[in-house]
Amino acid sequence: MKNKVIVITGGTSGIGLACAKYLINEGCKVIITGRTKTTLENALKELGINAVGFVSDTSKLSAIDVLVTSVKEKFQKIDGLFINAGIFKSANFEETTESLFDETMHINFKGAFFTIQKFIPLLNNPSSIVLNTSIVVFKAFASTSVYTASKAALESIAKVLNVELASKGIRVNVISPGVTQSPIQKKSGMTDEAINDLLTHFSTTAPIGRIVQPADIAPIVSFLLSENSWVLRNEKVIIDGGATL
Repeated sequence: MKNKVIVITGGTSGIGLACAKYLINEGCKVIITGRTKTTLENALKELGINAVGFVSDTSKLSAIDVLVTSVKEKFQKIDGLFINAGIFKSANFEETTESLFDETMHINFKGAFFTIQKFIPLLNNPSSIVLNTSIVVFKAFASTSVYTASKAALESIAKVLNVELASKGIRVNVISPGVTQSPIQKKSGMTDEAINDLLTHFSTTAPIGRIVQPADIAPIVSFLLSENSWVLRNEKVIIDGGATL
C-alpha cells in the first residue's frame, strides 16, 4: 500500500478516522472529508503530514464537485475510495418525518452514489472502492427503517458497479459492521443510558466477548483497498464479532 492515495469520506471520527490512521501506517497518503472545519482540523492533527482534508457535505452534489476538483488538483489520480460518510438517527417507522427520511437518504445513499460517480475519472486502473453499509441490511432492528433502507440501497448497487466498471479495473466490495463503539450513537440522539445498554448487550452476547472497535475494522478495509483483494468482487464482509451468528 506504500504511496497509494486513498480517499475516505467521513474520516474525522470513528471508523473513518481509524482507517485513515491504519492506512497512513501502511504507507498511504490519505484524503479525508468532514462536515465541519473544527472536526476536520482536529482529525488532521492526529493523522499528521501524510493526510490532507477537505470540508465537504456529501449530501450536496455541488460540494462533491468541489471535493473532486480539489483532489484532482492536488493528486491527479487516486488508488482507492472508502465510502464511509453516513448518519444514523433512530426513529420509529410511524413517527419518521419526511425531513429525517430526506436527510438520511441524501447522505447515506444519494451522496454516496454521486461521490462514486464523480470520482471514477480519478480512479487508477486497477483501483478499489469499499462501501460501508451495516448488519441492518440483513438483520432487523426496531426504529431503523430509514437507515436500513439507505444502507440496503447502497449495498444493492455494488454488483452493478462491478459489472459496469470492470473494464476500468475498478472493483467494489462491501463491509457490514455490527454495533461498533464510535461517536455515531451519540450523534444519533441516543441517551447515554441507551448507548451504554446497547454496547453492554452486544459486548456480552457476541462470541468475541467485547464490543467491536473502529480499529478492528481498519485492517479489513485496508485489505479490500489493497491489490491483495484483486480477485474479490461484490464481497460483503460482516464485521460484528459474531453477534449475528
